[in-house]
Amino acid sequence: MRLLLLLPLFLLAGARAPADSTELGAEDIAAARKTYVAKCAKCHKFYEPKNYSDANWTKWMTSMSKKSKLKPEQDELLRQYLEEYRAGKIEKVK
Repeated sequence: MRLLLLLPLFLLAGARAPADSTELGAEDIAAARKTYVAKCAKCHKFYEPKNYSDANWTKWMTSMSKKSKLKPEQDELLRQYLEEYRAGKIEKVK
């Protein structure tokens, strides 16, 4: 009887995505990389996002988003892409 009660929990646990999987789809990743190259590398070299604290990274992203005139949807996608990179979920464009 207990096994029957626990079965839905096991099924739900198995249905969730692994912790190390990306939340972005392939099209989103491609669009974010394109924005990353077009907007960020246009003016400076690629900086390693993992070398910054969360607070500093957020500060720089806010500043550079305004400076590069990112549209809100570009800003959101680029931030998610780089946060997933910082978390080790995806590889950054080189």
